[in-house]
Amino acid sequence: MANPLINGVNYSWSNVSLVLFGVPVIGITKIEYTRKQKKDNNYGFGVDPISRGYGNKEYEGKITLYRDEWNKIIASAPSRDPLDIDFFDIQVSFSGTRVAPSLDVLRACEFLEDPFTVSQGDTKIMVEIPIIIGLIDHK
Repeated sequence: MANPLINGVNYSWSNVSLVLFGVPVIGITKIEYTRKQKKDNNYGFGVDPISRGYGNKEYEGKITLYRDEWNKIIASAPSRDPLDIDFFDIQVSFSGTRVAPSLDVLRACEFLEDPFTVSQGDTKIMVEIPIIIGLIDHK
């Protein structure tokens, strides 16, 4: 009989950890980051492309934290303003007993907003913080 787990074990949230300012962040519930590059077909004679042009690479992301965790960052920020924090790296590691370890380092990050939203009936307060990223380094 064939093994039902043909591809083995995949990464899951339990395999992800995030280190910010040298400290593992336990109050994070989501991280997103993207690297993209503008690519355009170039046209000359006729209707088909004759070459391709490549533009800048762009990096962006966001993290979602419990407000309590965000308050700790605010408390340690210069003038208690997280938008004044100098460039920092975020380490996103993937590890576990049955998965191959890997590491992404988001380099030269800065927070772009200091948001707050809460509604009647909420049982937890989350903040979604957009970040600007200088480079995504896959190790």
